[in-house]
Amino acid sequence: MFKNLLQNWNFMRIIRLVIGGYALVEAIRSQDTLMGLLGFVLVGMAILNVGCGAQGCGVPIQKSNQSEPEVLSYEEIHSK
Repeated sequence: MFKNLLQNWNFMRIIRLVIGGYALVEAIRSQDTLMGLLGFVLVGMAILNVGCGAQGCGVPIQKSNQSEPEVLSYEEIHSK
């Protein structure tokens, strides 16, 4: 778990942490519960490294190791 906290810090993760921290500070100053919840979610996403990136959520595409496509054979079916 600590490995995930200390590695893979990219630009978006840092931005989430900064914006979430700012939202938490402003929520405390203005006693705004909704802003505090937003800040808590953003800081949690940054610390735990969860959430979607700029490209959106999705399953990674598995690339094939084959250089040529597989040859398919077809059989014609005639109706009577």
